[in-house]
Amino acid sequence: MKRTLLFIFLPFILVYCSDNKTAEKYPVIDVVGSVENYQRVYCSDYFSSIELIPLETRDDYLLDVVPAKIRDGFIFMHGNNQLYVFDSFGKFLNKIGARGQGPGEYMYATKYFFNTDKDVIYIEDLSKILEYDFKGNYIQTIQVAKFEDITVTDYSYVGNGLFVGQLINLGKNKYKYCLFDSNGDIINCFPNYIFFNKEGGGIATFHYSLTPIRVDNKLYLKDFVNDTLYIVENLSLLPAYVFRFGDYSFPKENLGFNGSKIFSRNSFVLGTGSGIVGTPKFFFYSIHVPDLFSKPKAKPRFNPFVNEFRPDDANVYGIYNIAENTNILLDTDEHNKKGIINDINGGLPFIPRYYAGDGVVVDVWNAEDMKGVLTEEYFVSQTIKDQQAHQKLKEILKNLKDDDNPVVVVAKLK
Repeated sequence: MKRTLLFIFLPFILVYCSDNKTAEKYPVIDVVGSVENYQRVYCSDYFSSIELIPLETRDDYLLDVVPAKIRDGFIFMHGNNQLYVFDSFGKFLNKIGARGQGPGEYMYATKYFFNTDKDVIYIEDLSKILEYDFKGNYIQTIQVAKFEDITVTDYSYVGNGLFVGQLINLGKNKYKYCLFDSNGDIINCFPNYIFFNKEGGGIATFHYSLTPIRVDNKLYLKDFVNDTLYIVENLSLLPAYVFRFGDYSFPKENLGFNGSKIFSRNSFVLGTGSGIVGTPKFFFYSIHVPDLFSKPKAKPRFNPFVNEFRPDDANVYGIYNIAENTNILLDTDEHNKKGIINDINGGLPFIPRYYAGDGVVVDVWNAEDMKGVLTEEYFVSQTIKDQQAHQKLKEILKNLKDDDNPVVVVAKLK
């Protein structure tokens, strides 16, 4: 496969940035200054409305509780490695492609993204990208070559026919991200600056990057363990924001380990849970808070791997206000639940999981959680500002079963 390479070396802010003069060139998201000053925030402070869309449930498609993506009135969700499409009322429309190893088929559908120039969707699958229309018809396959024998993955559409993908960092990479076209030809690569001595051949989450962050026509990229959020502009990768972790950045020497040793309990680590969701006004994010700091008391979460409930205090949600350059970390509500307290319809706390453009932010609620938590006793303890929306929530609860497909929650930013 031909590679048309244009290497642009730029002055990057790197992992574990300690040069305050350099950091001051870019807006700083002050995480370490916000820790232990947890705040309860409310949906009515951020959103003008909240709409609930129960997804139709049938035996032939049961969906995972994962972020829903919305585009042009269509709702996209996956379950059992199959991608499904619903209309704006939650009615099932069609599948996207099919699982398999034949032409136009895929093995995995957990990673997918949109073309912002036309109505097509891409599914990432084993070093290739499959393109479909919204009715599920196969269009083409884009083969993505390895670079330096390292697989390029976690793709996103940049614009003007170009894509970006990240190289898994194995410690000696010369490059971290590559731009390529629809022929799979590499157009440009961006240097890697995180080097370490890797033991063995295992790969962990921290060797990857976060899912690319789309904010309308802007695309942001971030590694799991550095402190800088980059923006893709004019075939270049430029620093845009800096997360201030103080003395608690992830130790890069941990990247050389395999298994559980790689995770540092005494570091801030972005990207756990929902990662970063960008909007024109805010960055909503999830972060692991080091053990030496106090954390909001959270309700234990069921861990299916050990078949028991485990503490869920370490991961905290944050909100960065872009215009005001202010950052807060969220406290849990009076029921020890995480998220933005829902004082609009009185439902579960809202956790931004996807930005759909035009001021629309999306969450997904599990039907069993709704039935178990949203009782009359719960509602009495809530402040409810939109009684009409509250009555719609109660009507949904009447017909909802524990094993129904999730409910998509659509909030409109003020």
